[in-house]
Amino acid sequence: MRKRVLTLLLCACMAIGSFAYSTAEGRLDGDANGDGRVTASDAALVLRYVAGLDDRMDLKGLLRADINGNGRIDASDASAILRDVADLAALSPAGTDADTLALLMRQSLLYSDDMTEWTARFLYGMRAGDVRKVLYEGAKLLGTPYGTGDGQLDCSAFVSAAYKNAGISTSKYPRKNSDGTLNWFRSNHPEKLHETDEDSWEDWTPGSVLIYINDSTGKGSHLALYVGEICGYPAVMESRRSGCDGVRIGYLMGSGTSWDLCYYVDPLA
Repeated sequence: MRKRVLTLLLCACMAIGSFAYSTAEGRLDGDANGDGRVTASDAALVLRYVAGLDDRMDLKGLLRADINGNGRIDASDASAILRDVADLAALSPAGTDADTLALLMRQSLLYSDDMTEWTARFLYGMRAGDVRKVLYEGAKLLGTPYGTGDGQLDCSAFVSAAYKNAGISTSKYPRKNSDGTLNWFRSNHPEKLHETDEDSWEDWTPGSVLIYINDSTGKGSHLALYVGEICGYPAVMESRRSGCDGVRIGYLMGSGTSWDLCYYVDPLA
């Protein structure tokens, strides 16, 4: 109901000349927080508003935030602020809230409402530290094609890269393939290796590495990086040949035809 009333109000205001104000008169398209600048922080506020986490925008802020002029505030406005108004090329890869938001919103797979909710939770709810660094570095690799050649990442290479680029020592997480990772933890940190299945995801924590086993060989065959809960379902970052053809973020896919999820590891525990 609130969104419907807001839509009608915005449309009415845009249709009435007395409510229209130019940049010279104080309007700055995209300046959702009213600080006189357009930055990634404005996009963050829009996402928080969409996710129901922040209602601080007044009418002028809502009008400024409606970049595409369609009479409603949604994730596409946040994307437009980042893509067309804020200078994405000037953003450094530092793991600040604003930069992380800009990074995540650049990924086309994050434009759905569910991904928007997760982005807001990630930015404002996750504890700081190594876990956040790992997921940040993983997000930078979204869209990378699946494979083992130059410019490609298979499942184990993706997870390893996320941990390595976050500055995590190989004494905590190795650079190995799926089966090698499983055996390394069995030998070096068995206390961090836990049996699991796809119905036990509430046991996992952001940053957990999921290990799938090949039914016929009993060896590790796939790795995925757990990022958290979205709308009551587990979400992962992973690189797969089937279903996404590369590194993606989304809901946990079912097991393959010949392998099952059998373990999870918390390297940072």
